[in-house]
Amino acid sequence: MYQDRLNIGIDGQALLGKRTGVGRYVFELCKELDKLFPNATFFVYSREPIEMPVQSERWVLRMDTFPLKRLCKPWIKFRGTFLCKKDNLDVFWGGTSFLPFLPKKVRKIVTVHDLNYKIVPETMSNIALLQFKLFFEKDILKANYVLCVSKGSSNRLKQFVGREADAIVPPAISETFTKPNKEEILTVFDKFNIKKPYLLAVATFEPRKNLELLISTFLGMKEKGEVPNHQLLLVGGKGWKDERLVALLKNDKTKSIQALGYVDDEDLPALYTGADVFVFPSIYEGFGMPVLEARAVGTKAIATDIPELREAGEEDAIYIDASAQGIRCGILEAIENTSEVNMLDREQYTWEKSAKTIALAMKGNL
Repeated sequence: MYQDRLNIGIDGQALLGKRTGVGRYVFELCKELDKLFPNATFFVYSREPIEMPVQSERWVLRMDTFPLKRLCKPWIKFRGTFLCKKDNLDVFWGGTSFLPFLPKKVRKIVTVHDLNYKIVPETMSNIALLQFKLFFEKDILKANYVLCVSKGSSNRLKQFVGREADAIVPPAISETFTKPNKEEILTVFDKFNIKKPYLLAVATFEPRKNLELLISTFLGMKEKGEVPNHQLLLVGGKGWKDERLVALLKNDKTKSIQALGYVDDEDLPALYTGADVFVFPSIYEGFGMPVLEARAVGTKAIATDIPELREAGEEDAIYIDASAQGIRCGILEAIENTSEVNMLDREQYTWEKSAKTIALAMKGNL
């Protein structure tokens, strides 16, 4: 716990809408930072209303009232800069990799979650890709401290930008992600009309997650009788460039795929626990929080064989090529393997531990 009376600015863009990976990361770390800096004032900058991580007089939402704010792309660089000027900031944390234009005296911290714009640019929206091309490298080089969510991301940052992370601050496992009892599982099954056995995928509907190939591979396995009884459950909200994926789902004559849409965190542990296999065939990830969540409840995980996902899955996951054959073989191996999965060492992944690293950067002591 630090007694510093800092004015800490935070980019609240990750907190817009329903929380997914980056949003949950920023939300949970904010709650821990509040405990570490009991005398600090936190200013959260957003273009729209958000759920504040902490309800306190020390947490101030700076919401933009400018009528044309949606046209300001990227918002944090321009409108965010305007809002920050009022608050005499000591520190700014760019939890989505970008910084407003700030005075030199402000300590600047950025978190890098991935390098999509270099590795899989074709999977990004045009606006997001342009923003990264224009500002990402400049903000990385401008920051006092750069944090990455994995060693793999730090290595890629060094390769593409020439600067590695000052520290690794991985995602953690919230208390929500504990193995539920049978009654809790059945309640969630009834809520979503789910029957076992099933395979589970948790990802936003966007190209990088490789869901289109997962669906077509699963349907092919169905036709061959390789997974005669299993359903495929898809959890995740609508993303972008997902037209072909949605068309595949509509044309599923087997009726063996169930798309649940966005699911609240409180229901996810039951869905993970009830699955025979969790499948995560993403083309590229900066870490892979869903793999960690599956491990937390003891569910077998299949993940693409890249360094970042190996950090999330360690020795407990089955690693595959992000191809139809890789997905097929991984699913069959996981179904046939009846051995239990080692439960995740939760003490290794705590939000408190990760927040302490960010706190050191905020104090300038990293």
